[in-house]
Amino acid sequence: MADQVPDTATDTTAMLAAAGIVVTDEGRARARRRLDDARARWTPALEAEAREQLGLPARAA
Repeated sequence: MADQVPDTATDTTAMLAAAGIVVTDEGRARARRRLDDARARWTPALEAEAREQLGLPARAA
């Protein structure tokens, strides 16, 4: 069972379709661009600040 990797995109698309939410290729591309933009803005300093605000321990280098 551990050797099988579920196709989460298909499962998620089916789940959303069952709820009446249509997923398009254009929507997926837009979401990927937004995630890429967010990842590009995320810096180690922002991560450290977020961890501090959340009360999490600092990450080891």
